[in-house]
This record gives sequence, C-alpha cells and structure tokens, in this order.
Amino acid sequence: MWSSSVIPTFLFLSVFPVGLAPDPGSTTQGNDIYPPFWDQTDGDIAEFPVQNNKIIVDLWKYMDRLRIYKILIRESNKYFASFGKNNTGNVFWALTLLYGRLFETGRFSEPPNSSRCAYESGVSSCISINSAWGGISFYVVIAYFLGAIESEFLGNLPYEVELLPREEYRSNFCYSVEECRAAYPQIMDIANRFYKYLQSRKIVSTTGGIPQYDTDEDTAIFKMWAAHQAAIDVAKPKFSDV
Repeated sequence: MWSSSVIPTFLFLSVFPVGLAPDPGSTTQGNDIYPPFWDQTDGDIAEFPVQNNKIIVDLWKYMDRLRIYKILIRESNKYFASFGKNNTGNVFWALTLLYGRLFETGRFSEPPNSSRCAYESGVSSCISINSAWGGISFYVVIAYFLGAIESEFLGNLPYEVELLPREEYRSNFCYSVEECRAAYPQIMDIANRFYKYLQSRKIVSTTGGIPQYDTDEDTAIFKMWAAHQAAIDVAKPKFSDV
C-alpha cells in the first residue's frame, strides 16, 4: 500500500515541515497545537478504571491512547529536559501531536466515508477497528506502552494492565505483554532496548533545581525510531486491503 520508508517518515514528520515540534506554550486554551482533549487527562495511570484488581485500558478509545502517550511523556520527560521546554524536547511529542491530528482529521473513522467514529466538533471518542490508520497506530502505541511495562520503565504498577480486545479481527492484534511478546518478539525487544537506554542515563548536573541527565538525543531518537519502524513493519501488511 505504501513503501516501508514513506509510512514511518510520514507518521513522524507530517505534522510539521521541520523535524522539531513547535513550542505549544504553557496552556492549551486557544492553542490548536495540542492534541484534542490534551488538558482533559493528567497522564496518570490512576486515571484508568480498575476492575477485579486490573487496570482496564481500551485502545479503541481515543482518550485511552492519548492517556498512554501522556503517561509516556510524563515518565520520560526528565531524560529530555535539556532538549526543549513544554514537552517539545521529548521524543514522544511529535508522535503524540500526530496522533491527535489523525483523530481530528477523521483518519480513525469507519471507512469509507462513514460518520462512525468520525471527529465532529470533538464528539467522537472511538477509533474504528476498520481504519488502517487506527490499526497502524495501535501497533505503534502498544510497542511503546507494553515495552514500558515489560521493561519496568513505568515502575511497579499497582495492578496488572488489561487491554480490552475486540473480537472483530481478533487475530490481527495482540492485547497483552505476553501475547505481543509471543507473536512479535522483535517489537518488544527493540522497545525494551529504548527504555533500557533511558534507564541507564545518569544525572550529570542540575539546572534550576531540575536534574539534567546524560541523554544523547541522537541515540534516544535512533532507538525510539527503531521501535517505531518495527511496529510499522508488522502492522502495514495487515491493512494492505484497506
């Protein structure tokens, strides 16, 4: 459907004509650079409901994926503090902005030309399982989220995370660390290497009371990009018919 080089480059950079994301400022009020509903989530794992001692996440809801991105940004920001303010130095920021843009422009709606899951005045919160954009985005977000859980980058979570599956096209997706590890070990290994790199960084100085880590920006981007590419390579063939 698309070449292997075009898809990831577009997914990562299409929001901006240059590689660096613009500084969105300190508030989302009157600022459309933030993803839709950015200020309606704290980026805290505690925001997800808990049932039967499990944290319940529905990756077919826009807000749940957005919370995951915000959690990853919040947990990793300390490693990128010296590269830009207001999240812009974080390697997850451009992907998060693109995720919001895909939602806002209807890429997650039910094809073809259906109003189901379409973004209209900010009403819809679903992501169609029949959307190729939604399916590819699914693999990108699980690579980073499940990799963060498996590598313990998110620390000791109070409960096990349960991703709610959809029976439709069930075999096209994986919904747990164990399931994704068994089906796509290359994704999990590469994502783990990214998080292990961040966890190995040391504090080298303090600026204004904020610790500065010895993160090499190019290395972090390279390792993060490798996980992104691995997820795209797995996802793309699954949606070649749409």
